[in-house]
Amino acid sequence: MQMKKSSLLFIALLLSVFAFGQVESAESNKTKIDIFYFHRTDRCATCISIEENTNATLETHFASEVKEGVITFRSVNFEDDVDIEIIEKYKADGPSLFLTKVKKGKESTKNLTDFALENSRYNPEKFNKGLRDNINKMLR
Repeated sequence: MQMKKSSLLFIALLLSVFAFGQVESAESNKTKIDIFYFHRTDRCATCISIEENTNATLETHFASEVKEGVITFRSVNFEDDVDIEIIEKYKADGPSLFLTKVKKGKESTKNLTDFALENSRYNPEKFNKGLRDNINKMLR
């Protein structure tokens, strides 16, 4: 009887490890997009508009992806050492906007800083469309 219980426990353990590995493998194959907006402590109207327009684009066109964690958005003060690892990774020393696609453990980053600075405040429609198009391209 003890041998039968041990065998059943062993089989159950193997099945759970296998199932966990399958879930983990499926999760690592999913595309994820991390969006980082870096700003100073004192922010100008253009810098504020980049964050506002990014949030608006995500809420309007990618709400389910944000809710599911497929897309994340972080606003980071590059003058504050709280997020020093991310600041150093992106070499953020001025206002900047980056989209990073993560799939199968590999990252590819698109720098949208110039585009964002040129369009967000005075041409928000162009900014929102460009951001949306870049996100959709990364999700494919």
